[in-house]
Amino acid sequence: MKECMERWYLFTGQRCSIRKYQSSPSSRDIFELLRIAEQLSTDEFRIVIKKNKSVFVPIFLNYGKVSGTGLYAAFVAKKCTPDYIIGYLGEAFVLECCAMGFGTCWLGGSFKKGLVQSEIELHYDEYISCITPIGIPNERYIGRPRKSLDKLTGLTQEQLQSLPEWQVFALDCARLAPSALNCQPWRFMIDGDNITVECISNNYGFGKLDCGIAMLHIELGAAHGGVFGEWTVSDDAQTAVFMPK
Repeated sequence: MKECMERWYLFTGQRCSIRKYQSSPSSRDIFELLRIAEQLSTDEFRIVIKKNKSVFVPIFLNYGKVSGTGLYAAFVAKKCTPDYIIGYLGEAFVLECCAMGFGTCWLGGSFKKGLVQSEIELHYDEYISCITPIGIPNERYIGRPRKSLDKLTGLTQEQLQSLPEWQVFALDCARLAPSALNCQPWRFMIDGDNITVECISNNYGFGKLDCGIAMLHIELGAAHGGVFGEWTVSDDAQTAVFMPK
């Protein structure tokens, strides 16, 4: 995965939720997406790609309905899989889709779960966490507002400016991470070289998944600054600490 990190980093600032599409990817591109999905799948998490435009439903009346593509990726996890792993690996797939020129949109509820389940052979201990449509975008990039770093960290501007460059890259990248309803249910803490992500909200059941997305973004930003490391996650997954090697 290390060889993909700079490419993913470059697209963290360009990714946004896309619900309107021109068309689905070509057969050749779908084959490549299947290869990527397999690479990112593990014993406790897998990405399954299917095509059925009927799985998408609007958020309210006709608002927020996905249109123009039928291709989607389902994020399937074992029931014992921590949510942050789903967010971490799912966002890696989303960013790779963006790097290929496709739009995506994390969907946790506005899809027909029963229909998706009927199309995917689930093992007895698996469930479908989220899906994302995949297609050629038919709407322009619209960046959503994000909390400032001083609010997310509790640091002053002077303290932020004194941080090593790689930590600034990491925090800036994490600030751009998507989250359910754009709630940004996290707090970032600096302790020497370490960066801690703390989940501060359940966020309608997606808080820890959202924090997994932010964890990947921190890692990508740090890698952009030339620093690689590893994560230590608390037993309750409320906090995760990135420690440079």
